[in-house]
Amino acid sequence: MKIIVANVSGFCGGVRRALGLAYGACRQCAGRVYVAGELVHNKEVMENVKAAGVKLLRDCDLEKITPQDALLIRAHGCPKGQWGKFHKLFNTVIDGTCPHVSKISKMVECESEKGKTILIVGDKFHPEVQTLASFAKNGRGCIINSEEELSHLKDSLGQVLVIVQSTIDESFFKSFTSKISKRYPHTEIKNTICGSSRRRQQAILNFKKEGVQAVVIAGGIHSNNTRTLAQITQKIGLTAFHVETVTDLPIQKLKIFQVIGVIGGASTDEKTTKQMVSDLLALEN
Repeated sequence: MKIIVANVSGFCGGVRRALGLAYGACRQCAGRVYVAGELVHNKEVMENVKAAGVKLLRDCDLEKITPQDALLIRAHGCPKGQWGKFHKLFNTVIDGTCPHVSKISKMVECESEKGKTILIVGDKFHPEVQTLASFAKNGRGCIINSEEELSHLKDSLGQVLVIVQSTIDESFFKSFTSKISKRYPHTEIKNTICGSSRRRQQAILNFKKEGVQAVVIAGGIHSNNTRTLAQITQKIGLTAFHVETVTDLPIQKLKIFQVIGVIGGASTDEKTTKQMVSDLLALEN
C-alpha cells in the first residue's frame, strides 16, 4: 500500500482566524462567550471550542445575557438583519466572519445598490449563502443551484451579476454559468470560490494523475467544502471515504487498495489528518 498526502492541509485562513478569536475571547471575556450557530462545520473542532468555554446561543439563553457576555459571529457570517439584533443583546459582538465571505457580501451589497440582479450559485440552506443573499439590496438577490431553478427565473433580469458559494465545485460552477450566460447574454460572472477550496479541489484531481485508487477525506459530515471534495472524488472515478474522525476510518475496506490519497477539509485540524495517515501507514507495514 502507498499513501499519498495532499499538498494542502489544515485549517483555511478563515477558520483559523475564527478559532483564534474564539479562544482569545474565552481568555479575555469576563462573562460567557456565545456563538450564533456552529462556528465551523466540524464535530471535533466544535467539541474543542466548547471545552474552551464557547456556548451555542439558544433562545433560552437570551434572558440570561449579562453586560459581560460576548457574542462571536461564525465563520460563515450571519444575515445582515441579525446584526442589529445582536448588538442590542450584547455589548460585545466579535466578527468571526471569514474575510473572503465579508468581501463577497460587500460586493453583493454594492452591485445590487447599482440596480444589478445578483444570482448566487449555491445551497440555499447553507449559512454562508444565506449571509450573502441578505446583503442584496431591494430583494435583488436570488439563490439558484440547478438548471430547473434557472428555468424558473424571469426572462429579463436587467443587469446580472453571478457569484458563487465559496466552497462549491469549480467545474460545476463553470458548467452552470455557461448555461446562465446563454439565457442572459450580458451577464457578469465573478468566480468567488476561495483559494483554499480551489487548492483542495485541485489536489483531488492531482490524486487521479498520481494513480490514487481511493481517497480518504477527513472532515465534518455537514461541512460543504469537505462534501464537495468527496463528490469530486467520486465524479472522477475514485472511491471516496468521507470520515469525521480517526476512529471512523474503515480499515478493512481500505486494505484492498494499493494507492490511497488523504486530504483534510478546510475546517479539519491537521492533527486529525496526520493521525489518519499514521494509521494507514501502519497498514502499509
